[in-house]
Amino acid sequence: MIEASDLMLATLHPRPFSDPDWLFELKYDGFRCLVVKEGGQVKLWSRNGNLFNGSFPEVVRAVESVPGDFVWDAELTVDDDTGRSSFDRLRQRAVTKTRKNVRAAAKSDPARLYVFDALSIDGTDIRGLPLTERKVQLRKSFDNTGTLIYASGIEDEGKLVFEQVEELGLEGMVAKRIDSTYQRGRSRDWLKIKFAGYGRPAALGWGRK
Repeated sequence: MIEASDLMLATLHPRPFSDPDWLFELKYDGFRCLVVKEGGQVKLWSRNGNLFNGSFPEVVRAVESVPGDFVWDAELTVDDDTGRSSFDRLRQRAVTKTRKNVRAAAKSDPARLYVFDALSIDGTDIRGLPLTERKVQLRKSFDNTGTLIYASGIEDEGKLVFEQVEELGLEGMVAKRIDSTYQRGRSRDWLKIKFAGYGRPAALGWGRK
């Protein structure tokens, strides 16, 4: 059984780089989420093994609508009024518990799930496959909606991706070896590069999300 403790974690890296053997993805300011659908039942697990289901019912419903059984690796986010991920709004959603307040919060601050990897598809463990093959199977497993978004990434052009991070004022990016298997715990096959200016107000016209 795949659990939250099986999540693969990125190692901090000091600077952006480009390399044809690597895939580069935007890093969203949210909660890591292990998405498990088995026998029609959906569980949204935090990295610490806590359930998100009660606070994010709209995400549960979106995952329920996807055919088959699977285990995904994803980032759970809530956007601010500019369309950037807002950790403050996400944290407020997570502590909202009463049914009435959860319904209201889901309307005012809807959550999104950026899905970037798959550990299992239709009961088959695919963690031993290269990243590129897991991505292909993941892309085939669902269509993008307002709630579920496939995080594709760009091969080779890490410095270009990081320029976009800086321009948009995002948290950073994650670099992944395209031939890497999915490994439990911290790995240097996944590297996270943070934007030093993230969260600082505005010479560039953006502020803390």
